[in-house]
Amino acid sequence: MFKKSKLSCAVAGTLSVVVASQAFAQQAPEEMEQIEVRGVRGSLSQSMNVKRQSSGVVDAISAEDMGKFPDTNLAESLQRITGVSINRVNGEGSEVTVRGFGGNFNLITLNGRQMPAANVASITGNSDDQGASGSTRSFDFSNLASEGVSGIEVYKTGRAAVPSGGIGATININTIKPLSQGENRMSFGAKAMKDESGDGVTPELSGMGNWSNDDNTLGVAVFGSYQERNSGSRVMNVSQYQLFNWDSTSPGTFGLVDGATVTNPPEEGQLVAMPPNVGYGVNEDSRERLNGMVTLQYAPSDTLTITADATYASNTMESTSITDGVWFARQFTDMEFDGNPIVATPIRFSEDIDGGKDFFFQNLALAAKDEMHSFGLNANWWVSDELNLRFDVASSEATSGGDGPSGKNVVRMNVAGATAGWQTVDMSSGFPQVSIVVDDSIKGNNNGIFDMPDVGPQVARAIESNQKQTVDQVRFDGTWDQGADVKIDFGVGYISTEMNQNRFETEAQLGGWGVADVGNIPEGLLEITCTACAFEDTNITGVAGADAMAVPAGSTTIPLGSVSFKGNAVELVNAIAPMYGYTLDTFNAISSADNTVKEDILSLYGMASMDGELGGFETNLVVGARYEKTDVESISLQTVPLQINWVSDNDFRMVLGDETQALSQKHSYEAFLPNIDFSINLTDDLKARASYSMTLARPAYNQMYTATTVGAPGRPTYLGGQGSGSRGNAALDPLESNNFDLSLEYYYGDASMVSIGYYRKDVDNFVGTQQVSQGLFGLLDPTSGAAGTVSAEAIAELEARGVEVTERNFFTMTALLTNPDNFPGGADEFEEGQAFADAVFASNNVEPQAGDPEMQFEVTQPVNNQSARISGYEFAWQHFFGDSGFGYQANFTIVDGDIGYDVGASPAIEQFALEGLSDSANLVLIYEKNGLSTRIAYNWRDAFLAEVNRSVSSQRNPLFIDEYKQLDLNVSYDFTDDFTMSLDVINLLEEGQRQYGRTQNNTFFVQELDRRFVLSARYSF
Repeated sequence: MFKKSKLSCAVAGTLSVVVASQAFAQQAPEEMEQIEVRGVRGSLSQSMNVKRQSSGVVDAISAEDMGKFPDTNLAESLQRITGVSINRVNGEGSEVTVRGFGGNFNLITLNGRQMPAANVASITGNSDDQGASGSTRSFDFSNLASEGVSGIEVYKTGRAAVPSGGIGATININTIKPLSQGENRMSFGAKAMKDESGDGVTPELSGMGNWSNDDNTLGVAVFGSYQERNSGSRVMNVSQYQLFNWDSTSPGTFGLVDGATVTNPPEEGQLVAMPPNVGYGVNEDSRERLNGMVTLQYAPSDTLTITADATYASNTMESTSITDGVWFARQFTDMEFDGNPIVATPIRFSEDIDGGKDFFFQNLALAAKDEMHSFGLNANWWVSDELNLRFDVASSEATSGGDGPSGKNVVRMNVAGATAGWQTVDMSSGFPQVSIVVDDSIKGNNNGIFDMPDVGPQVARAIESNQKQTVDQVRFDGTWDQGADVKIDFGVGYISTEMNQNRFETEAQLGGWGVADVGNIPEGLLEITCTACAFEDTNITGVAGADAMAVPAGSTTIPLGSVSFKGNAVELVNAIAPMYGYTLDTFNAISSADNTVKEDILSLYGMASMDGELGGFETNLVVGARYEKTDVESISLQTVPLQINWVSDNDFRMVLGDETQALSQKHSYEAFLPNIDFSINLTDDLKARASYSMTLARPAYNQMYTATTVGAPGRPTYLGGQGSGSRGNAALDPLESNNFDLSLEYYYGDASMVSIGYYRKDVDNFVGTQQVSQGLFGLLDPTSGAAGTVSAEAIAELEARGVEVTERNFFTMTALLTNPDNFPGGADEFEEGQAFADAVFASNNVEPQAGDPEMQFEVTQPVNNQSARISGYEFAWQHFFGDSGFGYQANFTIVDGDIGYDVGASPAIEQFALEGLSDSANLVLIYEKNGLSTRIAYNWRDAFLAEVNRSVSSQRNPLFIDEYKQLDLNVSYDFTDDFTMSLDVINLLEEGQRQYGRTQNNTFFVQELDRRFVLSARYSF
């Protein structure tokens, strides 16, 4: 029975380098003798021993018992590990960042196999994310129930036996194996969750069973989980900040009318950030998550074990929201700036809109479904005492896409009243307050009250966005051990992946942005609510003293959010769109994308592990190398845009043709990835490590698309607007990182240790950007003001009348001149004022004409042209005070990069900066004794750069996530050895999220979140 003796040695070395590599190759962990560990202290002790016995830098989390993982969410467990921080979506952990590298730069494996990833992240609480398209390599941990996981290892240093793709880390998720459990057991759990932001109490049910026959030659493990969650949030958002350089001689560029009062003006040429709108929203979200896992094992002899497993996960999400918003027509009569010497931002401003402007209400319905399934077969054969061979084959697929009507992710219906007269904004507190004079004299019932007869339809939009990734993989691994403290690991593998992303956006102009048809919304589709009243952390009362400042004098203002018109977006579209000749499936196409990226990866590796002595101290040396060859093919189906129409002041619509172009590009690259790990036991309890490795991460999928995307300018080009474009580059090489690690670890108890480490990553081939200004697809510019064009004639007519060339006046005059059938008097029919402007753009567009110049776009393309160094320190300390039951777990991580974002740089310059870099810390206070277990966990993550160029804006605005703090509480009691009840309070202090741009005053998004209570019962037998 030579296999038993061999595995006993492996258990003694827990996760030495050989066993660590075998974890990825699924080398027969099913036959290892395991000690059943219960309780938090036992879990931490087990995780500590994984770290202690591993080569390189490895951290781990172990389940306290079968079906009992430490946290309700895998990502939230991972954030307790030194160097790991997480991104939260709707208050729940989603993607992980390791040592400053986000989800795209970390490889996630399940039982050693690479996992597919698909995530069309539109349900985030932020309505500006509705246009999201799937392009990620990042795995969403919220799709997996924690109860089905037996442990997680985080491999922070590279090694030859580990698949490539993780510069930050490779994170391996382990599920239970029936023949390794040692006994037949079942576990059932039930949870009742109350999210204070959602309706009612929602259930979660889970069950896990493990069976093996008396000879332990045949076994099956089964897991299933069902969860519902109802939640919500209150949000404030600003879609973008338009960037200018201050010029006091041209106040109209910034929307300032003649004679406007400017307080604390910026310096000449200083960068200025101007908000175009403000919105308040309330979201109602729901989720259903289903997980299932089955593992079969058969050991026909002591030398052969065959394992087959299947995993399934689905996550169905729905969200409805109402957003009350105002936009600014750039008729500012007064403006006060914040005095920031780098980027000046207006904190107080007012504008007078004669005749009323649209006061909009965005009703939004989002629906998405994520699915993942994986099948695998593994054979583990001990040929002899010296040679072990493993064969593994697996196929998996992940999909994410729309789950609404006709497969839509997004159905949006804007209703509005053309009732916003004078309005004023105060953004000095970081949360905008807005007050508005209601003017329903032109379009409405003229009663001075904002009520249902004042409201009509505007524009409806729909988005269908999907992502699918398949991963097929096969590998053959072996371990040869001739004794003499030398072991050799070797292997060959092949992985084939295919990722497809498609996105289709449509739009229907109903009453139009000018709200041409007020009062025609069928009865019963809208209800009058109060969005502002839902906010808890912010008292939304409007601008202090607004009534005293209002124009005309004596007017009464209402706060934004105090009157809301809420309805179901799908029902609104189905009822109103046919009145204008549309259905949800016949909206006009305004954007289209269909991209596929294929990668085939062949790998070879060899690795030697040698135990020895140096100066009388025990040492371990691991030397290995991995070779990989990757073939890439990128294919895009592109719908060609025909023209860009100017439809209102600063609104444009892309017109797509029927022609589709197929574009493709191929690329190949090779990589040689060495690794060296050295550890020395300075005493029985003190261990030092030094590691070097080379790792790689592949470019983001959207960086490799071959299609060219086109973005309309944010305002007329004559007034400084700039079109944007981008194209991918399939010839990108992977990022390559040279990694250095040093650490010192002191283990002074069965569950007590302290460690300090230094790491450095020198990364080449970071993807930067090349930029060129050029025309695209022959698209013409109707807003250029170039000599001989209609837009130039419009400017001349305005100037001849002494009318300022603002966005509103410029569009209105140009529309008159380009639509002579509607305006036979031409320029002489022009009237200055919002009411006339609304009437014009309600039914008139400005289309490009012969003689208009080509619109110039700033076109960007990704290239490998950047390098960076990321370094930092990790400190961890866990300690238990004897048998008192008290203990703590603490860690702190410092992350530093040599490339940051220059907030004062010109918006004409494309910047490169490292996303995700931030310091983080955790503190967990523990008491566990006599069946009672209590944990108070505090997590902190400093502010970090999330996007270099915020995806919802063509402007070069960065997106920063403000620092985040969260306090969680867990109390559990073991009534018997088999029955446990627990209570979790998550986000006890109700911490929300805040996003901002170049300065803290460029607030993009504020989200109020609530605490969650989870009452659990678990029975095992």
